[in-house]
Amino acid sequence: MFMARTRRGVISMALAVVMATGCGKEEKSDPAAPKLAVPGNPAISNASADKELQTPQTKLSLAERLHQPFKNATTSEPPDDQRLPDLTKTNKSVGKLYVAAVREWDTIKFLTPEGKKLTYTATITTDLGVITIELWPEIAPNHVRSFVALAKVGYYDGLAFDRIVKREEADGTLFECLEAGCPLGIGDSNYGSIGYWLLPEFSAEVSHYPGTIGAWHGEEVESAACKFYINLSKAEWMDGSFTLFGKVTQGLDVVRAIHNRPVVDDAIRDRPVEPVLMRSVVITSAVKD
Repeated sequence: MFMARTRRGVISMALAVVMATGCGKEEKSDPAAPKLAVPGNPAISNASADKELQTPQTKLSLAERLHQPFKNATTSEPPDDQRLPDLTKTNKSVGKLYVAAVREWDTIKFLTPEGKKLTYTATITTDLGVITIELWPEIAPNHVRSFVALAKVGYYDGLAFDRIVKREEADGTLFECLEAGCPLGIGDSNYGSIGYWLLPEFSAEVSHYPGTIGAWHGEEVESAACKFYINLSKAEWMDGSFTLFGKVTQGLDVVRAIHNRPVVDDAIRDRPVEPVLMRSVVITSAVKD
């Protein structure tokens, strides 16, 4: 079913140790690195940062990126560190989910026939409350389209927030994020897809701040697919290595409540004792004023 294609991009070797244990940090960030900001906050312009963060996807015009065909936005050749399960934790066929998600891809539009912009919101219902996410099509349209497609076909329903990351950095500050969407429900770093992987869409227009949503990936930057993370701390060192595609607009307290739950006392120490489930992920869209 899954035709192999030549993998594009490079392996991010500096992130190998990091991604083996989640979205934790390996090295101290460079104080001279460009200081960026999320939409709605003052952004500091940096032309060199724009150049460094360009990928084959972001070099296209916005109009070209907004409605990119599935085959141009993804690769179906598994990265070396990735495996495909037959069934998800919720006993859904991975093959059937793949077919359904691909069919949804071209139905998801970010512009109306009249050329007006469409906004997308994801509402995640959990046992601890509701989390509302504003998605960013203009920043990472392919990642947004993938998330929307997966939500619409029911991929996330019943899966868990599977990793609670808390790491002390070299400068004494604490890095925190919450991961979700592992098809096996256990945060296994070798499983994160249903048969396709997304090409990076790094952007100098956004940065990692509490509440931002990004696409989790393994050792290779092109292993991002179904898994995502929610930042609970500032993490500018992740900029240019991970694709951000949205932010929490309501329910950040719910995210923190999930993040504060106890973890298993093992070698990894970031898997929750009793994972909180995503009961449903509902997508709504509206014409932007």
